[in-house]
Formats: sequence, C-alpha cells, structure tokens
Amino acid sequence: MRRRIAQALSTQAGRRLSRVMSAQFLNQATTIILQIGLVPVLLYAWGKQSYGVWLLLSAVPTYLTFSDFGFTLIAKNEMLMQVAGGRREEALRTFHSVFALLNLVMPCLIGLSVLLICSVDLSHALNLGEYANGDARAVLILLLLNVVSYQYFLLICGGVRCENRLAMEASWGALSRLAEGLAVAGSALLGGGLVAAAAAALITKLLGSVGLYLWLRKASPWLSLGHAKSSAAEIKRLLKPALAFMLMPISQSMLIQAPLMIIGVLIGPAAVVTFATTRTLARTGTAITNLLNGTVQGEYSIAFGRANQAMLHKVLRYHQRAGLAAIIAFSVPLYLFRDPLMRLYTHGQVSAVDPFFLMVILTVAAEMMWSSIATPLSSINRHVTFANLSLLISLAGIGLCYVFTLHFGLNGAAAAMLTVHGAILVLSQGLRHAIRLPHPSLTAREAHSA
Repeated sequence: MRRRIAQALSTQAGRRLSRVMSAQFLNQATTIILQIGLVPVLLYAWGKQSYGVWLLLSAVPTYLTFSDFGFTLIAKNEMLMQVAGGRREEALRTFHSVFALLNLVMPCLIGLSVLLICSVDLSHALNLGEYANGDARAVLILLLLNVVSYQYFLLICGGVRCENRLAMEASWGALSRLAEGLAVAGSALLGGGLVAAAAAALITKLLGSVGLYLWLRKASPWLSLGHAKSSAAEIKRLLKPALAFMLMPISQSMLIQAPLMIIGVLIGPAAVVTFATTRTLARTGTAITNLLNGTVQGEYSIAFGRANQAMLHKVLRYHQRAGLAAIIAFSVPLYLFRDPLMRLYTHGQVSAVDPFFLMVILTVAAEMMWSSIATPLSSINRHVTFANLSLLISLAGIGLCYVFTLHFGLNGAAAAMLTVHGAILVLSQGLRHAIRLPHPSLTAREAHSA
C-alpha cells in the first residue's frame, strides 16, 4: 500500500510519504506495545490494588489534555502551511505567540490544580482505600506536570513539522512515549512505588522535550522559543479553529462513552460487555485509517501552504481510495469470520449476533470513511463547521441512542450509532468543497483566516 501511494504521487512527495508511513507504523506499534505490555508488568510489580490506584490517579490529569485550548495542535498545521508557502516570519510569530500563551495559562492552571489537589481528601474522593493522601497528592502533581510539559513538547514538534520533517516528528513522538513507558515499568520493577513511577515519567518527558528542542535549534536556528514575535492578534486569529479543534475529540469521546452508560442503565452490565467487546473488536480497523490519516496529514498542509490545488486534490483522491480499500479489506473478513473471532476474543463469553454485529461493523466503516475527510479539513484548519455540526449531531445521537435502546435493546443502540456516524459521513461529504484554496484575490493572511 505504501509503495502504491508513493508511486501515485510525485517522486519527492512519495519519498516523504514513505518515510512518514514508516514512522506512523512505529507510532502505532508503540501504542500497542505500551497498551499490552505495561499491564502485566505493573500488575506483577505493584499488585492489583496499587495498580488500580495508579489507573485512577492517571485518569485525573486528563482534563488538562486540552488546557492549551487546542492552540498547539493548530499551530503545528499553521506553521507547516506558512513555511511551505515561504512565510517563515509568520511561522515564527505563530511559534512565539503560542509559546507566550502557554507561559501565561499553564502557571495559572498548575497553581489552581495544586490548590485543589491539596484541599481534597483524595483517599475518600477517589476511593483509594488505604493509599496515603500525601502520596496520592504527590503522584497527581507529578502527573499534572507531565501533562503540562506535553503541551510544550507538542509546540516543539510543531517547529520540527514546519520544516517538513514529518517523519522525524512522528518518530520522536513514538520513541518519547516508549521511553516514558519503559521508565515507568523500570521504576516499578526496581521496587519503586507510584510516586517514583510518576517522577520517572516526568523526568523522561522533560529530557525528551529538551533533547528535541536542542536538535531543532541545531537543525533550524531561526526557530527559537521566545516572546519577541508574539502577537495578541495572532492568538485571536487562531482562536476559532483552536476551540473548534477541541470539539472533535469531545464528540468522539461522547459517542464512545455515552452508549455504554445508556445501555448499562437501561439493560444492564451484561449488555454493556456485549456492546463494548463487539465494538472494540470492530474498531481495531481504525488503526489502519489512523495510520493513513497520520501519513498524509502533513501533505495537505504543504499543498495548501504552497497554493497547489492540484496536489491538494491528488492527495485527497489517493487518500480516500486507500481508505476505502482498507475498510473493505478489514470489514469483509471480520464479518465473514465473526463467530470464530468473537469466540477467540472473548473466550466464548460473547457471541456474534446479527443484525447487531453487522450494524456495529457498518458504524465503524462509516467512522473510518468520514475521518478521511475530517483529516484534510483539520490539516488546513478548515474544520470549524465540521467540528460544530458533528458535535450537534453527536448530542442528538445520544438522545436517539436512549430512545432506540429503550425500545429495541442492543439492536437499537447499534442502529442509533450507525445513524449518527452515517449523518457525520454525509456532513463530511457535504464539506468537501472546503478542501480548496481561497479566492486568489485574498491576501495570504486573509486566506488563512477564511
């Protein structure tokens, strides 16, 4: 697949895509290794009780994942488009503006979070049992600092990306996460507790960020962190797409978590297991589209920044064709071999029953298809309309899921989710026109604000 896509595009772009796809393979492999490998290691080192505490405490700082309001992720796309269009001065202004924003927002968030952490009885609030409040607070503060440092890491990654080093960015991100996971595992195996593991993770994250920044300064001396070029007008210009970018993972999270809660309330825990395990098996296919989306994401930004409409549509065409081929190659065998796969996956505890199983597969296929449109929209920061409308569809879908589940059980829940993702797919196809260059009469700054 990688060779066919590379041959289809220009030689230079093909070589770049080949390197980026290899890095994305590393990224996906790292995710799988950490998800599967850390569980038995930490259970062995800490035991079930302490590992459960770690999971609870690790989940708390996730509220800071978008504490930058989406600016760092938007900056990555914006800077790549600016440099591709030969506008380094604008890219540096974006770089400095987002850095200044982080320096303004993050200390306030850290201070408020630490104050809240120190004023709450964590053992009681999080049901941590006999785990000491002091240790729990230390772990939470260290994990909090880790999440905050990740925002700066993302901004540095934006500097790497904007110089057309997309494979380097993806590889460094994967290796950084792997190193962090190994630091946690190593600390636990050497007898360290939860505080030591959280400290090891933070130190590894900081070292990775510093190392990447030093490399960036050597490779691209013009890109230095600072405030000299920062601009409030630049932050205001990026505000709308940044806030909209936050809505997409919120919508996705709602569509993943809300049906489980509704099914649990209306039907019961056994039905939740059936829905969750079936959907988890079907959604393994999204790893393929995530790989494709991550590979071509930078190409959209480059084509848009260079005002190359032909290249923009060429990447979109081959991206969608590869995505459709991946959907068929995954979904058809999954449905044909659904019975043995479900028996193997659930040890015979859950069966593949139609029409429920078929609707789940079609739902995931629709999700995989609309993501191939959402990717170019977000890559050129034209995702505002899509993000707003998909959130509204998701909210309506939760209500629909409740009504359908109430009357038709699991089949109703699956039908509701198929309807929602089908509606988002129709929405994405209706917004294809946004994947285009602005009117040539617009100035460069007006074009990127359009």
